[in-house]
Amino acid sequence: MKRLLFASTIALVGSLVTIAACKQGQNDRCQVDEDCDKGLVCNKAKNTCQSTTGGDLDAGVIDQSIDSP
Repeated sequence: MKRLLFASTIALVGSLVTIAACKQGQNDRCQVDEDCDKGLVCNKAKNTCQSTTGGDLDAGVIDQSIDSP
């Protein structure tokens, strides 16, 4: 009986470690930020893990200053 209990405990611990270690990589499906690897966040619009470092802005800033004549 003790062997069965010991084997069950080892199997449970092994399963928990495996589940905790499974993190999603870049462009993998996610639901929350915790689903993604370190340095990635869950893009809620696409439900995929994305890098936290974005690129440059894709639009320029419009100068709204008014020159007086």
